[in-house]
Amino acid sequence: MNSEKKRELFKEFLARNKVLLVDKNSSSRRRLVKTLVDMGCKRSQIFSVGHYAEALDIVNTERPKLVLSDYAIPGGSGFDLFKQYRLMEKELSDTTLVLVTSNIGQSAVAKAAEEDVDSFIIKPYTVRTLEKGLITAVINKLYPSKYMKVIDQGKKELMAGEYEKALATFESAISMVKAASLAHFYHGQVQKILGQIDEARGDYRQGLSQNKIHFKCQVGLFDLYMQEKNFIEAYSVVRRIAKYFPANPDRLKQVIRLAVVTKNYEDMVEYHEVFTTLDERPQEVVDHICSGLWVLGRYYFYKGNKLGGRDAFEKLAVSCMGDAKFLKAMVGKFVEERMYDEAGDVLKRYPAGSDQDEAFLVSKYLAHSARMSVTERISVGLELFNNGLKDPQAAAIMVEALFEAGSKKAQDYLEESLHLWPGEFRAPKAAACA
Repeated sequence: MNSEKKRELFKEFLARNKVLLVDKNSSSRRRLVKTLVDMGCKRSQIFSVGHYAEALDIVNTERPKLVLSDYAIPGGSGFDLFKQYRLMEKELSDTTLVLVTSNIGQSAVAKAAEEDVDSFIIKPYTVRTLEKGLITAVINKLYPSKYMKVIDQGKKELMAGEYEKALATFESAISMVKAASLAHFYHGQVQKILGQIDEARGDYRQGLSQNKIHFKCQVGLFDLYMQEKNFIEAYSVVRRIAKYFPANPDRLKQVIRLAVVTKNYEDMVEYHEVFTTLDERPQEVVDHICSGLWVLGRYYFYKGNKLGGRDAFEKLAVSCMGDAKFLKAMVGKFVEERMYDEAGDVLKRYPAGSDQDEAFLVSKYLAHSARMSVTERISVGLELFNNGLKDPQAAAIMVEALFEAGSKKAQDYLEESLHLWPGEFRAPKAAACA
């Protein structure tokens, strides 16, 4: 097909279809709109937005046939937007998804996201290079190569449960091109369904040998390792995915959870940095990163690295956004490490109006206990305990003070504490000496 014919077909495509432009920069969007109108697109058919949620809404309601999205957009990424579109609309053979990238690394991601991203355009671009890139992307999608036609045929056979046929079709596709990562992925998927796990693993790895960060092959390998409960290998794969592909909440939860399971605690610093770049942070993700930082802090303290533990807890104090369970836990750990100033600093993180809440009152007692007299530790501790604000660490401080004062109540409260928290309550040294 000659270039003039391609241009004519592209113009017809623009004239009859809706287009979505996604870019956080409003002036960039205006320039793109003008360029597309000059190319033959109707202004009324162009939707221009600057946020992931807005883009998702347009995709859901308008089903645009051309989506041009920046790599990084507020609330998500163009990559994730395309994935969501594919989940909404299983058949997108007449829809072209183009990722706009700003550097070589992002371009490599676009190539590795084969099939999820139809094409990519590198910034900065001229009107001429943009037009050429869009024409190529749309025509290649509407008139796919023989290789992609064979892939599509194999996918239909796979969906129909014709597994042997699908295997043969994907094998044919593998022989058609030098870099057949996508064909290897689907061949591996069929092998996995047939229970040929080693063969499936071999396919995914072969695909990755041709494109080391191929998205689908990495996901295939990750799912296989998770199925086998091989968490160490699963973590190495998902960590690589998280490194190269745009951060999103679900992937961040996966990598944090596996980092803890595989005891790669120190990697949590890196994931916290990723967390801070998210425009939107669902509560589940907040809970995951906070749990990860809590584990990291405890790990550092266990290793005798108080500076590292303090740094992890400082990140946790900011990230948890006033969550009492994390604040109270940090105070307790700081007190255990005799870091009373740091414990006092955590108290300042409690939200306004929480000065009568159980977690705050217990935390306050723990943090200030080192500066209290024996009499104060007893009176405040008893007030908490007898009012139902029972905490094993606070109780231990109170019981120790009772024994120091030679109180007859010491043994009673010791026995009650041991009963309330069997295996958890640490009897103070003063109790052993009494």
